[in-house]
Amino acid sequence: MSVTMQWLMEDSIQENAGVSLAKMTIAEGATSEAHFHADCNEVIHVLSGNIKQICDQKIILAQKGDTIFIPQGVLHHTENTGKESAILMIAYSSGSRQYSKS
Repeated sequence: MSVTMQWLMEDSIQENAGVSLAKMTIAEGATSEAHFHADCNEVIHVLSGNIKQICDQKIILAQKGDTIFIPQGVLHHTENTGKESAILMIAYSSGSRQYSKS
């Protein structure tokens, strides 16, 4: 699979966690599906690789060490622009976030 999520924390892992944390891997040339979260903010920290984050049609280029804030309700997706897998740490301000496609 070209985009994978490994859930490290969320309400289903720890009752009433109130936050979610995941490690996302995006293969070279892959793109995540456009979506938004109606119930939480999202923070993306780039652990390795290079990405293009599109938030409401605004382009944000990021590389290892960069952090991006995505407000609640903003349509977004991530493209791997590098020549290796991009690895991201993603945090959400909800333990059971809503995921809605465009």
